Amino acid sequence: MTVSMLVKENRIFFTGFFLFVLFALFVLIGYSKAAGFYILNPYHSRFWDQLFIYYTNAGDGFFCVAIGLLLFLFRKRFLGLMVLVTYAISGIIAQVLKHFVREARPAVFLKGDPYRYFIENVTLHNYQAFPSGHSASAFAMAAVLSFAVTDKRFSLVFMAAAILVGYSRIYLGQHFMDDVFVGSILGVVTSIACWLSFSDAFHRLLRKRKPARS
Repeated sequence: MTVSMLVKENRIFFTGFFLFVLFALFVLIGYSKAAGFYILNPYHSRFWDQLFIYYTNAGDGFFCVAIGLLLFLFRKRFLGLMVLVTYAISGIIAQVLKHFVREARPAVFLKGDPYRYFIENVTLHNYQAFPSGHSASAFAMAAVLSFAVTDKRFSLVFMAAAILVGYSRIYLGQHFMDDVFVGSILGVVTSIACWLSFSDAFHRLLRKRKPARS
């Protein structure tokens, strides 16, 4: 399989991702870093705070590993293996970038500004913002699940779920749009590379491990 074939088979997913990219570029090009952050945070409430505090974990490593293991448990071994490997690779790349690219999180970058929506015991105060690891993991998993599902309309659900994870990082004051944008690109590109590189090898490995019928 080639990249063009993968894109053709998953037009719905890539169309949704393209629209997200266009929106992100509009924010990044049209507004400064701080202004874009403020525009994307026009309103907060206790309900949305609690919702996003929990929902943001859909991009956490523990959640991705749990999904991979559950797929194994339900005999979706190829998909489970692909989710785990894609998460691991995108996560490693994200952590390496965080180490070398010291970008301040909003609480540090906006220090002294009258922004009142940072959440106590949730908002982080450090220089490890770029890129968003949660966004990378969420978009990587969304892409892999979209590539695997037969009914491609579910791609819209996976894409929407990943976008909400990315937005949760901005809402919670953890990241700016550029962090989420690059994280999403990292996740999708990693998923494409893993799908094209490892699909045949994983199928061969799993066929070898399949017990013979008596």
